[in-house]
Amino acid sequence: MNKNRLQKHNIDIMFLMILFLIFTFSAVSVLLLAVNSYKAVVVANEENSNTRAATAYIREKVRQHDESGSIEIAEIDGNKAIKMKEAEGYYLYIYYLDGYLMELETKEGAGVTADFGNQLLKINGMDFSWKNNQLMEVQVEETTGEKRIVDIGIKSAINYTEKTSDTEEDSGEEVPDAD
Repeated sequence: MNKNRLQKHNIDIMFLMILFLIFTFSAVSVLLLAVNSYKAVVVANEENSNTRAATAYIREKVRQHDESGSIEIAEIDGNKAIKMKEAEGYYLYIYYLDGYLMELETKEGAGVTADFGNQLLKINGMDFSWKNNQLMEVQVEETTGEKRIVDIGIKSAINYTEKTSDTEEDSGEEVPDAD
């Protein structure tokens, strides 16, 4: 009878051990799935954030420098750049170089090259153009290959256009009297 009881006790222990192993395996599996899903969400948010940060940064800088005639598309060391007037004789350039959104503040005629700029964000590419004299289109390609296009309104161009059209109305021609 004692032998039968000992055998039953061993089976109970084995059953509990197997049950514990199944529970542990299940808990670890669920934990690994949650970690992988969290990693995917974090990577996606980071990539999206980089692209949003790049376009938001460019938009904010252009808006800060939105004064009549202070924003133009130019080249620095052969790279297409947004050139913005900072102060008398100083300019801020925003451009793409070697996988990074770059920024360079320099004095006009200082002889700097594009690699003097500060690396801001890692991106795959950037392009910008004027849609018209009041709207600049900026296209940023993120590291995943997704492209984000942002249109930036230049308010000083609206005021500048209105002022020039007002002055053009006075053409200097004599208007005959209605007598």
